[in-house]
Amino acid sequence: MNTFQNLQGFNLLEGFFASTPLLISYAEIHFHLKYLYPKYYRKEPEIITDIPIRVIKNQKRTIPLLIIVKDADLFPVTINSVNVCVEVNNKIVSQNFTINKEIKDKYFSQILEVDVTEMEADQSLKIIAKLDVEIDGKPKIVINDNFPGIQTKPYKTFYTKEPLPLPENWYAGEPHYHSIHTADQVEFGADVKSTSELAKAMGLSWLFITDHSYDLDDCTTSCTKNNKDLPIWKQMQKDVKEYDSKDFRIIQGEEVSIGNSKGENVHMLAIDHPKFIEGHGDSAEKWFKNKPQHSLTEIKKLHNKKNLFIAAHPIEKIPFMQKLTLRRGIWHEEDYQNSGINFLQVINSAEPDNIERSVSYWKNLLLKGNRYYLIAGNDAHGNFNVMRQIKSPFWKLFSSQKQVFGQFFTAYKYKENQPVAGLKNGEVIVSNGPFLSFQLKVGNEFSPIGSICKTGKADLIFERKTSTEFGKISNISVFIGDYNSGNETKIENPENNCEIDLPEKGYVRMSLTTENGGVVFTNPVRVD
Repeated sequence: MNTFQNLQGFNLLEGFFASTPLLISYAEIHFHLKYLYPKYYRKEPEIITDIPIRVIKNQKRTIPLLIIVKDADLFPVTINSVNVCVEVNNKIVSQNFTINKEIKDKYFSQILEVDVTEMEADQSLKIIAKLDVEIDGKPKIVINDNFPGIQTKPYKTFYTKEPLPLPENWYAGEPHYHSIHTADQVEFGADVKSTSELAKAMGLSWLFITDHSYDLDDCTTSCTKNNKDLPIWKQMQKDVKEYDSKDFRIIQGEEVSIGNSKGENVHMLAIDHPKFIEGHGDSAEKWFKNKPQHSLTEIKKLHNKKNLFIAAHPIEKIPFMQKLTLRRGIWHEEDYQNSGINFLQVINSAEPDNIERSVSYWKNLLLKGNRYYLIAGNDAHGNFNVMRQIKSPFWKLFSSQKQVFGQFFTAYKYKENQPVAGLKNGEVIVSNGPFLSFQLKVGNEFSPIGSICKTGKADLIFERKTSTEFGKISNISVFIGDYNSGNETKIENPENNCEIDLPEKGYVRMSLTTENGGVVFTNPVRVD
């Protein structure tokens, strides 16, 4: 039984309350309860186009445009052709693609390479995709997507001739991403192959596939029934192995729903852990069945050299309905200690308010003497330029750029592109584009980010870099944290190789901003 048919059998009251917590999430236009149809309900598959927010000219001489059609097994569709218009500075280039393909698959994707050789690099391009399709024998024009009620806006991508401004042996990537194997009543991601192609076009070097534990244990024919043989988990592993390469590393992961110290469901990223960790407490698959299957206290014994555990969006604000019906909560300080986890993905989107709140939270943890690494990701579900969501359950959809793939990334320095080993090495920064790193010199000893140095006076040696996309550097700040006082001292725009006084015990970290909204935060050098 397929997902759509299975959902029609829900009891109306049970289905509504079980699904409502999820309905603030990602849009499906044909999901409905037994007698209750959303205003945006359509007897159509989801038809979506997407492009990366950035395309590097030396990586791709074209702009990759991704087409996704989901649930055409329920509603077959024929795509006749696609017209793509690219505009910049009142110049428009139009390109037609003949498709002539009838689609009856549950999931279909295709990448069109849009020729932009007539466009100059280092500028923002506006792109609109117009699809000529037939659904149930009726012709229809779809512009960008077929989600009703969402205002159609051109995609924007920065076409740049420069790669991301990272020095040699620095590797940028996305640690929190949901692929096609996250698929349930109301959310889904993109296939691993297409994701890797768009990520490489953006200049990224690695990716963690972190699909939900409560989706990875499902049957292939139903998102509300489990299969102990784990066919979806195994297929995800197979996809990762097939598309992983030396140039672009893809590492298998899992976003595990797991119990915190209060018995609430929180999320943890289990990266390169070979065994599946069960977790469906907040899946909304079974009414009133919302207790965690495992606790964070069990994770401490699972750490080894090859795997990596990350606290996923540990301070994300939980809507009341999710607290009530899904028993969702946040991470507490004892949860980090009980689990042995010291990598915190507190930045979960590129929104300025989210970033400020996240860094402030992390800073307060550091001032207590904790050794926690700052990680940034986007929790994107196949969203490369825009995120389509449900604003009001059963009533209204909307779009935003809250959680877009690669909009904020994590970068590490290491001898080779090995994401788990590189992150564990500790020389890690988070950024939405520009670059900043530093080291402290005490006597003849150099201490990079992630290391420990002696107290006293130190020379501050930093390296910074930006590009046309992000604009000139507008500010560089040094933060000196003192464990004894519990305070940070801020030095703005220091001279390179300047001398600073180190606390007896504490840390030094840095940040950078640019005139076009670029921002970087480094992890600290610890002083002891």
